[in-house]
Amino acid sequence: MDITDNIPRKIKNDILNLPKTILIYYEDPYLKNFNATILKHVNLEDISYIVLDRTCFFPEGGGQLGDTGYLEGSFGKLNVVDTQAIDDIVIHIAVKNNKVVTEGESVFGRINWNIRYERMKHHTASHLIFSAIKKVLYLEDLMYMGIQIKEDASRIDINYSKSIQWDEIMEIERLSNNVCFENRKVKIWYTNRDEAERIYDKRLGMTEITPSGIVRIIEVDDWDVALCSGTHVKSTAEIGLISITDRLKLKKGVERIEFTAGKHAYLRYNEAIKKLTELAQTLRTSTTDVPIRVNNLLRERNELKKELNKVKEQLVEFQVFKLHNQSKALGEFRILKKRLIDVDAQSLKRIASKLIEKDPFLIVILGSNIGNTVFLVGAAGVNAVRKGINMAEIIRKPAMIIKGGGGGNQRLAQAGGRIPGKLEESLCLFTREVSLKVNEFEKTNTTNNV
Repeated sequence: MDITDNIPRKIKNDILNLPKTILIYYEDPYLKNFNATILKHVNLEDISYIVLDRTCFFPEGGGQLGDTGYLEGSFGKLNVVDTQAIDDIVIHIAVKNNKVVTEGESVFGRINWNIRYERMKHHTASHLIFSAIKKVLYLEDLMYMGIQIKEDASRIDINYSKSIQWDEIMEIERLSNNVCFENRKVKIWYTNRDEAERIYDKRLGMTEITPSGIVRIIEVDDWDVALCSGTHVKSTAEIGLISITDRLKLKKGVERIEFTAGKHAYLRYNEAIKKLTELAQTLRTSTTDVPIRVNNLLRERNELKKELNKVKEQLVEFQVFKLHNQSKALGEFRILKKRLIDVDAQSLKRIASKLIEKDPFLIVILGSNIGNTVFLVGAAGVNAVRKGINMAEIIRKPAMIIKGGGGGNQRLAQAGGRIPGKLEESLCLFTREVSLKVNEFEKTNTTNNV
């Protein structure tokens, strides 16, 4: 989508014949305020669209978001919430006030410097990361497939068909931060694209829509060079820190690297250290020994899980023996209906399976709930299945009572629901449905015998 799509057509038409805006953010990206003259002002609903003869407000472009800030004049103060550009004309998008704004009037403008400066750090950081990726993955033909620069977090998308591994990510981050610490200069100059490609060849960072003609070169001393329209810091030391926060595959052949830089990278590391310290205190160990302590705990946990599974299996065996004695005759079969306390679905299935293995004439109906989650399990011994009992069919109506769904097969079926108060009603209906089926078998057998 074109980034100017949010500019109304009327505004686009009104600015067609205006002169090019003087872009003083290129002359000095560190300029925070300036004076200018209003060339065009249009109000639409609650928004003011203002074109100045010159500006240090950077318009959205090259993946970097548009600047915010304010314009001040005889009309008071207008809060600029976004900046866009159409061709070479910059449009300041502000919240309208009730004062009259006069074209030709002089205004004072000030950008939100804290946000701009963080975006400058992130933009330069993206270039460092890009070249670090090329070095770590041994790629000469790496290309930008997308980029977004914000003040607190940014991302770059690259043409790469494999998943970047985390040890590679850590090396990319390390190399990028080394360049920050080395305080390398960031040089900005202009040439034409053919000349840039001749000088830099495959070192030149390119995109799928790299412009032709006169281009703007951003060169990090002996590290990265790219065609870029964004604002950048003068030296890599200003970035401070770079922290890669995530990587993911967008689609086949495109990988995304998400990162943060500057104070936000520091805050991320600070929060990580804080959590590590808290974890170390909980584990009663030092921060350096946390991995060892966690590995020991995981090993102990696995051993305890094995022991717990043994105990659960013994409990199942005990419950099977106890429950089988509570089954009642139902024609040539036996039926067991039981509500158990705080038993999960997996345990119910194990108990039911053990019971029908023990008795091929047994039909089992079990239910339980843990909190608001309801479990229902039905199982039929092999002889009951041969007669035509199908637990997957019989469980459907009882499952509806507990507002749940489930499935299974003739021998074993389960359902889950969310109305614990209806569990007993569901179990009773389940029992009636089984009884009806068994009665049908007996009637059929009696008729056939006659």
